[in-house]
Amino acid sequence: MKKYIILTLAISLITSNSHAFMTGVEPEKDGGVAIEFISGVIHMAPPGSNVNAGYGVLRNNTDKDIILKSFRSPVFDSTEAHTMEYSNNGTAKMRHLDELTVPANNELVLKSGGLHMMFIGKRRDINLGEDILIISRDNHEVRYMLKMKVIDSRAKSHSHDGHHMH
Repeated sequence: MKKYIILTLAISLITSNSHAFMTGVEPEKDGGVAIEFISGVIHMAPPGSNVNAGYGVLRNNTDKDIILKSFRSPVFDSTEAHTMEYSNNGTAKMRHLDELTVPANNELVLKSGGLHMMFIGKRRDINLGEDILIISRDNHEVRYMLKMKVIDSRAKSHSHDGHHMH
């Protein structure tokens, strides 16, 4: 009987705190779905390259601006927000950003030639169609769990009748 009571008590403690226990984050520091990555993609890099680019739309589902201060992924050594700056003579330069502000009840678009994510130093091979976890923290240390899908942007698209387009 004593073993049964101890086991029941242990199970109730684990399940009552399962969210914080499983994520390792205090509930008030878990941003949940306040930020979503809509159509978030990581482009497969050419063979031999150790840098990947990512695009998509960050959607803020709250009535306050969210300032994202850090990004990381268990798959890459470094995950950074970058933007492209263009000079009057047409040259482009990539610049690292310390933060991204996602406006309240609005979206921030990440696209080629503009604001984007850079993933540097793959820790393992990545596969087409795989979802990659991106962990971001805002200026209040609230954590957001985001996912981006690996795609091959160089792959030939298919027309609606199934024939390859050339």
